[in-house]
Amino acid sequence: MTKTPNTAWEKELLEFALLAGATDAALLRPEKVLVDEYLAAFCHDPKCAFWGASISCPPHVTGPSGFRKLLEKSASVLVVRFDVQSCSLLGEERPQVMRILHELVATVELQAKQLGFPDAAGFAGGSCKACFCRDEADCSAIPKDGKCRYPRQARPSLSGYGVNVGKLLESAGWPGTLFDSTDGMSWVVGLVLL
Repeated sequence: MTKTPNTAWEKELLEFALLAGATDAALLRPEKVLVDEYLAAFCHDPKCAFWGASISCPPHVTGPSGFRKLLEKSASVLVVRFDVQSCSLLGEERPQVMRILHELVATVELQAKQLGFPDAAGFAGGSCKACFCRDEADCSAIPKDGKCRYPRQARPSLSGYGVNVGKLLESAGWPGTLFDSTDGMSWVVGLVLL
């Protein structure tokens, strides 16, 4: 984990992420982000309900190999964690929670671009179809000439790229237990490649 930001811009971006609503944020070196083929394969087998349903999920994303190429071009990775009540991830509130995460990551990505990281790219947990367009029959971005209904908020899913979120949390110095029965809290996570 990078405990001290390398630049004033990175420090400002960390502070911005917290002000924007992240419970915690950390800067990592790109090599600290583990990408596993088998994790991306879970999107297909057993098939996720959102497989092929949006432009930000498989098979419409470049998967682990594409994410590794993006990591190679990145100087650092900003990871954001958003703590939530565990019950909100298990019930009807889940799409709204994931939408908040996508919007948080998109906001941090935009700020990163304004601070001098023109190639900043955000990724969030969960399918954008579930949290933005679940009432729509189709993803409007899948046709060749189609446009996303929420281009400023929706971000690609970490799952489809095989990002090992448990290891990501460990690298950031955060506990990796999804559901902590002692306090009823859980978390969702996203990242921005810088």
